[in-house]
Amino acid sequence: MTDVHASTTTTTTSGSDGAAVREVDASLIGSLIAVLVVAGGLGVAARVGALALLVAVAVVQALFAVSWVFGTAMPGRKGAIVIAALAAGGADVVVSVWPHGRLGTLLAVLGLAVPVMFFHQLTRGAARTRLVESLSYMAVLVVSVVALAALVQLRHEFVDQRLGGIIVSAVVSCVGAALVVGYLIDLVVPVPRFDPEVHRGMLALVGAAVVGAAVGYLTLHEHAEFEDGRSVFLGAALGAVAAFLAVAAAFVLHGAAIPQARVGMVLRPVCAALLPLGVLAPGAFLLCLAIRS
Repeated sequence: MTDVHASTTTTTTSGSDGAAVREVDASLIGSLIAVLVVAGGLGVAARVGALALLVAVAVVQALFAVSWVFGTAMPGRKGAIVIAALAAGGADVVVSVWPHGRLGTLLAVLGLAVPVMFFHQLTRGAARTRLVESLSYMAVLVVSVVALAALVQLRHEFVDQRLGGIIVSAVVSCVGAALVVGYLIDLVVPVPRFDPEVHRGMLALVGAAVVGAAVGYLTLHEHAEFEDGRSVFLGAALGAVAAFLAVAAAFVLHGAAIPQARVGMVLRPVCAALLPLGVLAPGAFLLCLAIRS
């Protein structure tokens, strides 16, 4: 009887492990597809023109807001959507109206968002539970959607608008390629792992940095602003940081509540893919301006 019970337990455990592996694989594949679509769209829009890039950024901001709110099952979802929309709209407006303000104009948007986030918690009434969780998730959401506007600002920083579009496209391509390669490596050999329960490995970071360097060289080495290895350094730096942020996103979602609705489970890999792209945008802006000759 004991042997039968042990055999049943072992079979059940193996089945659970197999289901968990399939779920992780599906999540990585979903994130990979999301990166391909979003990075491709942003890259093409950046080359088409400033208005096309602005529209593309607005679409990505909306997609991230919805995927983050439902993918993390955060408390106070309705208010979070409204605040994210206001923050994204404000960020897009200031980088368009004051194109020579660099990233300083975005600080006003973030500053105004802070009291609004606290006011939102006060209006939740009887549903005002898990305040710290709600505020923290909302802070990440606001910072991410505002940060995405830095891609529009980066295009404004170059007198030659065509060159500005090429650089934004190259930045998005480096980050997108790095994330895709990182996901592919983690699908096959996620070693050595940062944590046994999180399906992410150091090898993916190395691969992402190498691919980022290659894409940076291929897209920027012909331009004088990024000669003498600057294109390689830019691509490698963006690839490595993007991969680290992807690992951070994996840890965040690992600790987040599991959505009960199917839409939340579908959107969960999307927010994991878009978080690194959004958070990295201001860093890419500063790096491009710092290393150009």
